[in-house]
Amino acid sequence: MSQLVLNALIAGSLAALIAGGLALVYGVMGIFNMALGQMALFGGYMTWWFRVSLGQSLPVSILLGLCCGALLSWLTFRVFVEPFVRYHRWLPIVTTIAWGMILDGLILLLFQERPASILPGLESPVRILGGQLTMSQITLILATLSLLAIFAVILHATAYGRRIRAVVQHPHAAMSLGIHALRLRQMLFIASGTLAAAGGIFIGIDQNLTPTLAFPLTIKAYAAVIAGGRGSLYGAILCAYVIALLEQLLVGVTWFGAYTIPAGYQSAVALFLIIGFLLVRPHGIFGSPLRTA
Repeated sequence: MSQLVLNALIAGSLAALIAGGLALVYGVMGIFNMALGQMALFGGYMTWWFRVSLGQSLPVSILLGLCCGALLSWLTFRVFVEPFVRYHRWLPIVTTIAWGMILDGLILLLFQERPASILPGLESPVRILGGQLTMSQITLILATLSLLAIFAVILHATAYGRRIRAVVQHPHAAMSLGIHALRLRQMLFIASGTLAAAGGIFIGIDQNLTPTLAFPLTIKAYAAVIAGGRGSLYGAILCAYVIALLEQLLVGVTWFGAYTIPAGYQSAVALFLIIGFLLVRPHGIFGSPLRTA
């Protein structure tokens, strides 16, 4: 059981990075980005390319991978989101789905279907609380928590974060006070894509990158945001860890002493969670019910 909890901590840290980025865009700005999983994979694959193909050091490769993720986020916002969201906030659903399909093709064209690992080879595990973790996994977990804490502090305890919340609550009033709403939205979108790229790098270091991971990553992130409640960054992060724990328990526990569930059903947890919350509590655990006339 302790190993399942540690596995959930690893998987939850990955999901929390991507869900935290989605919470910034969907939860705070109300914009849908269905290409988030592909953006995460792009950051991971670019880090792998710098590390393995060009022979750069790991810190330099990670930094360049994050920069590539930020650049892709800027391109996504300028071409596939900003021209359409001014007409209706749901239009980016269609445009980012199309962009995600284009990115799927580009990733397959550039990196092919073979698995890619940023740190090939096996590490010696360290025993912790009755389970086992590698040093890279411990580093990734601590780095994830630190990165999410930094973003949370910026959003909730700085003047820049107050400007962002002002734009979210009433963009026209914020602009009348001299706040550049479009620039703030763009920076928030880039921050979201950078967190997603960090998630892709997490996958490339801990596991293997494959082009088929994009859609499950997006679905799991949306499940965490819906369960946590729109506008709640902390709720999305917490629910990402809860979903990861439920996934581990689903396939890692022998049910009724005799039955085991195949690992292929693990990704269904996020789908059932989305349906359940939309039916029972659509505003999420930490969200407020929407008022209707």
